[in-house]
Amino acid sequence: MTSPVNFRFHLEGRGDNPHSLTKQKYSCPGCGEKSFVRYIDRETGRYLADDCGKCDRLNNCGYHYPPRELFRDRPECLPDTGKKSFYRERIDWLGKEQGFEEVFDYIPKSILPDELRPVSIHSRFFFWLLGLFDLYTPESPTALRILGDYGLGAAADGRVLFYQIYGRQIRTAKIMDYDRETGHRRGNPSWLHALPLVSKHYPTGFRLQQCLFGAHLLARYPDKPVCVVESEKTACVMAGFYPDTLWLATGGATVNLNADSLAPLKGRRVIFYPDASPGDKIFKDWQARTALYMPSNASYRVDDSLTGDKILEADKEKGIDLVDIYLR
Repeated sequence: MTSPVNFRFHLEGRGDNPHSLTKQKYSCPGCGEKSFVRYIDRETGRYLADDCGKCDRLNNCGYHYPPRELFRDRPECLPDTGKKSFYRERIDWLGKEQGFEEVFDYIPKSILPDELRPVSIHSRFFFWLLGLFDLYTPESPTALRILGDYGLGAAADGRVLFYQIYGRQIRTAKIMDYDRETGHRRGNPSWLHALPLVSKHYPTGFRLQQCLFGAHLLARYPDKPVCVVESEKTACVMAGFYPDTLWLATGGATVNLNADSLAPLKGRRVIFYPDASPGDKIFKDWQARTALYMPSNASYRVDDSLTGDKILEADKEKGIDLVDIYLR
């Protein structure tokens, strides 16, 4: 394989010396943490676009916007050096880190122990759903429908697994904990692909490509209008309130608002519901990203009901979402 020194575009601190740990960190467009490393053009020494880079918090964020996607989405960002054929001629050896190959890993069910496979009722989150919709009825029609549609799993310690499934293949699962009485989140999430019992099957590292939570339901319900929210919890709860609508989740403020994740929404009617935020920042980000990445044949809008003077500033500071409104 050709040495990384030959890569024209590289993550800062990795191109000229692949063993270098020196790199400037910026605020990540996905999670907001100062963990974002930007791509550099080795020939000019200049950064590419502000959002072209990778979050170092792989297990907690996973944001990655490589040059390949940048140049496809915004051709005007392609360096005008008279070497545009470079991107076609050298595509054979440009690695996944540079983003020129559609290479990523899946998690086959065969390597998962039974308790980590979809579907399982043994999570505190599912117990909360039972109380929310059907007063803890054992054969809860609403909660069981949500469980079956989204394939919710459960870890041995009662945490819920929100699987990201596309084309019947598991890309990963976010593992989260919720209070069984209040539904409030507890602690920080972890990831299925990062668990030792999974990661041991990928000795060179798991190549993560996230998708929208619930993306596998697009094929199952081709005629349902689609609503996209931020959190997996919100998607599940709203699916209980509005079963005639297909609810998907990005899994984070701007995570999965990219061309690859939004491409399956082609031809669909879509409403995006960003969380409230100070200065309506998330709403503005979602407006900008959907304008860039939504398929041209999709009919969509970004809802503004949690913006402006429609809600209190205190609620914006809390980052409330649709579930908070409905459960009041």
